[in-house]
Amino acid sequence: MHFINETTFPRKEPKAAIRKEVCDGCAICVDVCPRNCLEVATNPKRLNARIIRLTPELCSGCGACQGACPKEAIYIPGLSTADLRGYVNQALAMSGVCS
Repeated sequence: MHFINETTFPRKEPKAAIRKEVCDGCAICVDVCPRNCLEVATNPKRLNARIIRLTPELCSGCGACQGACPKEAIYIPGLSTADLRGYVNQALAMSGVCS
């Protein structure tokens, strides 16, 4: 299912990046990722702590993880949270879900 058409969403597919100093391993991003490119791992810098690990070659840069992360620890370079919200709102308006 496609919510955003190619004329409104950036054509270049950037990969997600993780701010490891902010990520607490909550795994919300793992749950929403449609490509299964995120996984929970042990944080090597903090014992008994978790962090999210990304497999970049599986990532399409869709932004689902960025939109879901409550700490803004994961993001798509070049795609601000405000831009992402705008794309989602536009898609919802186009689908008739919101007016």
